[in-house]
Amino acid sequence: MNFLNLLKKSAVLQIYFILALTYAAAQETVEMQVAVPPPPKSIDASSETPGAVKPAAGKIPFSASKDFLFEYRMRSFSKKDYTKAVSALFSDFEKAVGMRIGRGEKGKVGLKVYSNSGAGIGTPKALVDAVIAQLEKRGYKKSEICLIDLSRRKLRDVGFLPRISALRSGAKDDYNGCPVADLESGKYYDKNWYYDNPLPPKTYRHNQSAEAVYDPELRKSMLPVPLYYGFDFWINLPVVTDMEGLGISGAIANVSVWNVSNNERFLNSPANAPMAAAEICAVPEMREGYLFSIISFEQIQIAGGAKFNAGVVVSEPYILLSSDIVALDVMAWNYINKYRIRRGFDPIAPMPPVFGYCEQLKLGSANITEKKRRFVPEN
Repeated sequence: MNFLNLLKKSAVLQIYFILALTYAAAQETVEMQVAVPPPPKSIDASSETPGAVKPAAGKIPFSASKDFLFEYRMRSFSKKDYTKAVSALFSDFEKAVGMRIGRGEKGKVGLKVYSNSGAGIGTPKALVDAVIAQLEKRGYKKSEICLIDLSRRKLRDVGFLPRISALRSGAKDDYNGCPVADLESGKYYDKNWYYDNPLPPKTYRHNQSAEAVYDPELRKSMLPVPLYYGFDFWINLPVVTDMEGLGISGAIANVSVWNVSNNERFLNSPANAPMAAAEICAVPEMREGYLFSIISFEQIQIAGGAKFNAGVVVSEPYILLSSDIVALDVMAWNYINKYRIRRGFDPIAPMPPVFGYCEQLKLGSANITEKKRRFVPEN
């Protein structure tokens, strides 16, 4: 009898052990499921008519540029000073990598801006104008430079699209001649390109059935791969805020959670959001055409998350350029903490884990002392 009881107890313990392993694996595993479709077609932001994709000419490899961090101290946030700063940063970047930024065979370039906080804080328009001016000097027309973000309404709120009243008066629905792509329209996705992980979908409700919560279709975050495939390259122009889930919203977030559909499920999940953000940044088809990021510290929101709060916005006449999204966000994290301490907030500590995940995927380095920091003088 004692032997039979021992066997029963042993079997029960084995079952509990197997269940524990299964649960741990489910908690730790965030897998990317991207089907392999035929080569995607390019989609013009001003038209839904697709065209054939051709390889870009003169592409600057990520491996040749991610080891540089360019820093520029501005005198002010005027359009004139932004023009000087961006001109100097572009020129120094080209000298460092030994290649000039130039027009490729696709003849289009993308600018990933930030407008998700709505009116009050967004990628500075003077910065965007300065980048557009440098691209025009390098062979692009404004009609070939596309601004990208999630919501057309928020793009309109921050001034990247005209007001509805202006449209009724005959204004073109673009940004000073540049087309604007709003990802939430769904025009720039392909059903074969998506990111998936075990997080519940944004439509989750307590009264939903288990089948609805774990429906793989509802868990998909669509990737705008077809749109980005139509560019010779694209430039990331984020804004820095604190952010629950990731720690901060900056270069990494603008490439990942602010660049995909169904992103609400990541925003409040500290356990899974960092890995999800890193894996989205590492999607080869998205990273292939990535050139670099530029962050202006004209507006840094140090508390309150992504929702605009003027009372916790600080400024510093400082602008950074790098292909390394990790190094940029580490710099931004340090600045946020400096001002949080001054204002009586606890610092964001320890270092957000998203940096470590991105390092593991070879997206950059959190060790700023190893970076080739270049302090760029005025041209």
